[in-house]
Amino acid sequence: MPDPENVGHGARLLAIETALRVLIDQTSLTEPAVRSRIRGAVDAYLATIPPASETEREFMERSRGFVESLLKPPSTSQ
Repeated sequence: MPDPENVGHGARLLAIETALRVLIDQTSLTEPAVRSRIRGAVDAYLATIPPASETEREFMERSRGFVESLLKPPSTSQ
């Protein structure tokens, strides 16, 4: 049986990620460089973290993966 707290966190993350994707998609219509700007801001932040341990490296890898999942353009169905 799922932990109710984890279910709550998952639902919250779904709502946040969905809202961010919609906002990024909408913004990209008038500001095509928005995805590049977000990537740049994340890369700039991650550059301040010395990858001294496996924890830091994993954080950096996961951060980039999560950002890319948010920035993926919507698929076009045909």
